Amino acid sequence: MSDEQQQRASKHICLTNGHALGISDDPEFDMLSALADKDVLMLTRGLSKEEARSPFPDGLFGMDEARTNAAIRKMKGAGLISSRRDGPDHVYFLNECRFRDLARFINGLIRE
Repeated sequence: MSDEQQQRASKHICLTNGHALGISDDPEFDMLSALADKDVLMLTRGLSKEEARSPFPDGLFGMDEARTNAAIRKMKGAGLISSRRDGPDHVYFLNECRFRDLARFINGLIRE
């Protein structure tokens, strides 16, 4: 295998392209809407335990490739997932800052 073939990026949903996520003016709605999807919630649970390396030909956490990619897109839209390049692959992980923001929002709803 040539060096060029070894460095070719795997097929994945790129989150490291440097473009802003385009988070809306109602981020709590975006996050809660995304998490209302069972596949997003399954992916969130899985990623809370371990990072995931692309590509996902067999999917992740019991979901097939199409369901996995759709869940990643929804999470990306809500800013719930991040990735970093590692050679030709990307490694996906939860965007902990966004989950902290969501926790603060939920905690603010509780009266003491």
